[in-house]
Amino acid sequence: MKWYNQSSLFICLFGIGFTPLSLLSQNQNLPINQSFSFDIDNAIVGSSKIVHESFKPILASEARKVDSNLFLSPTLNNLLFNNKRFVSRKLFYEHFISLDTGNILLTIDPLVNFELGEDFKEEREDINRYYKNTRGFNLKLSIGDKVSFESSFLENQAVLPYYLDLRAKNSNVVFGQGRWKSFGDNGYDYAMASGYFSYSIANWVTLQAGHGKHFIGNGHRSLLLSDLSFNYPYIRLITSWFNNKLQYQTLLSSYQNLNRLQSADPSEGLFERKQAASHYIEYSPSSSFSFAFFESVVFPTITSTGNKPVGVNFWIPIIGLNSLIEGKGSMGNILWGTNMKYNLFKKIQLYNQVSVLDENFDKLSIQLGGKLFLANSFLIQFEGNKIGKSIENNLFHHYNESLTHPLLENTTELLGLIQFKQNRFISRLSYNLISSDAIDIQYLDLKQSVIINPTFNFAFNIGIQYRMESAQNENLSSTLALPLARDEESIFFYVGISTNLQNLYFDY
Repeated sequence: MKWYNQSSLFICLFGIGFTPLSLLSQNQNLPINQSFSFDIDNAIVGSSKIVHESFKPILASEARKVDSNLFLSPTLNNLLFNNKRFVSRKLFYEHFISLDTGNILLTIDPLVNFELGEDFKEEREDINRYYKNTRGFNLKLSIGDKVSFESSFLENQAVLPYYLDLRAKNSNVVFGQGRWKSFGDNGYDYAMASGYFSYSIANWVTLQAGHGKHFIGNGHRSLLLSDLSFNYPYIRLITSWFNNKLQYQTLLSSYQNLNRLQSADPSEGLFERKQAASHYIEYSPSSSFSFAFFESVVFPTITSTGNKPVGVNFWIPIIGLNSLIEGKGSMGNILWGTNMKYNLFKKIQLYNQVSVLDENFDKLSIQLGGKLFLANSFLIQFEGNKIGKSIENNLFHHYNESLTHPLLENTTELLGLIQFKQNRFISRLSYNLISSDAIDIQYLDLKQSVIINPTFNFAFNIGIQYRMESAQNENLSSTLALPLARDEESIFFYVGISTNLQNLYFDY
């Protein structure tokens, strides 16, 4: 009976149909997905408006400063499908469920990833096919132009290619999607819930609280804060000053190490926990240039030695204060950095990041990159990352995955990307080369996508991935990101349909 009632409610909501969606969702977050944001990035580079877009997710209101007609998450222009049939609109143009009363905007969409794959190089007697089976939903609600809410849930089962399988066994998590339990003989079962509440206190102040991810930078990798790892609880304060030339953000987050504390109780002990206070100040004197300074301090709060309360300084949103009070040298708990971008000729974006742990400059990491947008259809991107020495007890991890670059020890990386987008077709070729003391990795991904429904980036994908791993020093110990160094080659072919609203990283 319960199933019947839920199904009836679902059918009634679906029957609401469609009314033109308004611009209520000004303070909704845009998805952190690099292929989805192509049009937005292209428009920002060519715009004369100041847009702060290096601390992601950005607000819809920021993107609409550039072009109010940009295709973002709400919907396509209604004029494009006025004469379409209901089923055609729902499949190819509109949100699956949508309601717009003029003051309330509600959308509900399915989240899926049904993928089949085959590895032509790696022969495993215990596995004859690889697949991903993801089902879930995404709900967005806006009330007026000040209040927004979003919630999503994903349930997954997967049999993974060999190198991802080894990585999941080594770290106990599945590439940023959370802890796993066994599924069948060789599969993984894992789930992820996300959500946030956003309130615009004034035109220049937005407060958010939720469970999700963030990314700082303009490149493929981030040396400051990446969306590589699993979701975490957070509070985020966004403020703008001096006609939007200055933006100041504070992010208070809670992370976990997957190390259980000893407990006398028969149930499992708690995981080690830590809190982080991150501050980001960005100055943009014009639309073509911005420079930002970043500080993040991690406070271990529950460890094997017991609870460690944080001081009141944790809550004070003043950049530099926590470093002054908490800096104790070589703890691996303080990360400083800068982020810079420069737009040229309305077609080119150059970007740079620098980060350092605990004032120790042999642990300096540097990123240099550039993007070229051609004819509103082509993107060419190059990026280089040089990762300095790590600290043995570096605290910038969550759920056994890095909060910055995936490889944290004496690593050099070169990346290249070519992407072509025309209407609903996206062709993408990416290549990266990673070299470190332990291992060399080459990774190439050729992917063709056809966007079925652009309102929630629902697409058909077909592609091939090539990965070659060469051991340089078999005596070096494994890390959370990489098991013991080995020689391996993989040619993986895949085909599927998926909703692409987040970044998933397989290229390391």
